[in-house]
Amino acid sequence: MKKEPLLVWATFMNCGGHSDYVIPEFSLGSKYRTDFVVMQSFSGGWNVAFIELEPVDEEPFDRKSSNPSKRLRGAIKQVNDWRDFEMDEGATLRSQLADAAQKNDTLYPERNLAREPSCVKMPLRDPQTYLCCEYFIVMGRRSHFDENLIHAKSKFARHSSNVKILTYDRFSEVATKLEQQNQYFYYKNRAINETDRKFLAEFAEDSSKFIASGSNSDKSQYLDQIKVHGTCYKLELNDQGDGLIVDIIGTLYEISEDRLTFNLYRVEPDGIALSVADNLESLSTAIQLAEIYERFFYFHLDTKHSLDLVDGLLQSLIENPPYRWTSD
Repeated sequence: MKKEPLLVWATFMNCGGHSDYVIPEFSLGSKYRTDFVVMQSFSGGWNVAFIELEPVDEEPFDRKSSNPSKRLRGAIKQVNDWRDFEMDEGATLRSQLADAAQKNDTLYPERNLAREPSCVKMPLRDPQTYLCCEYFIVMGRRSHFDENLIHAKSKFARHSSNVKILTYDRFSEVATKLEQQNQYFYYKNRAINETDRKFLAEFAEDSSKFIASGSNSDKSQYLDQIKVHGTCYKLELNDQGDGLIVDIIGTLYEISEDRLTFNLYRVEPDGIALSVADNLESLSTAIQLAEIYERFFYFHLDTKHSLDLVDGLLQSLIENPPYRWTSD
C-alpha cells in the first residue's frame, strides 16, 4: 500500500477538492499510530480519513455468533482512542497533521513537501480550521460474508457511526476504475525532474536548511540583511503575507521562497506586485535580478526605448544567466 498512494487516496478521498495528501504511519500524540492518513482540503476545512489495516485473511465477524471478532473489537477500540484524541487534542492533531504533510506525503511529494498545507489561505494548523474526520478499518474479504454476516455488518454500521468497516475487495474495485480512467498511467508517468528528486532526498535528511528566508519560522529567525557582491541590502518582512521586501534603487521588490527556489515581484506605486521571475536559484540571485530589472527600467525612462526591449533583455538573462555553470 505504501507503494500505491494513489490507490489509497482514491479509495478514501476520490472527490473534488484542492490539496491532497497520503501519509503512511501517522502518529497521533505519542501513544497512537494509524496505518494511513488521507487528507483533502476544501473551502474552509479538511476531509481527513484515518485508516487501520487489519489482516486480509482475518474474518471481521464470527460466523457462529455474528458478533465482531476479537481482532475487529481490538481495532475498534484503537479507532475510538483516535477519535477521543481528535476531540480532546484538536490543536495538537492539527499541528501534527501539518508537520506530517510537510515531511511525509507520498501522493505528490514533489508538490507538497516543505510547503505549509492550507485551505483558502487558512493554514491547517490554525485552531479555527474545520476538520471533518472519518475512521476506517479494512479487514478480510467479501468472501468471508454470508447472508447472515452481511446483515450483521449492516447492523453494526447503523449503531457504530464512528467507524466504517471495508474489505480489501474495495481496493481491487478502485484499482480497476483507475486503470479504466487511465489515471494510473498519468500518475505513474508524471514528470519529477532531477532537481525535485535531489530536493526530496536532501529534505528527508534535514528539512531545516531549506527555510532560507524564514517563511516557516519564528520572526526572530528572519534575515535582516544580505550582502551581494559587496552591496548590503536591508530585508524586511512582508506584512501582507509570506516573503521579504527589499529596496532596490528606491523601488520595493518582494521575494517569496518556494522550497529550493525564489520568486521575484516588483511592487508598483499602487501596491500591486507584478511578477518578474519565478524559480530563481537563491535569494542573492533574486536580488541581483531585481537590481538589473530596476536599472533596465531607468534605462527605459531615460532613453525612451520600449518596454518590449527591457522585457526581452530580462528574459534573455533569465534563460541564459552568465553566472550559471555546470560540472560539465
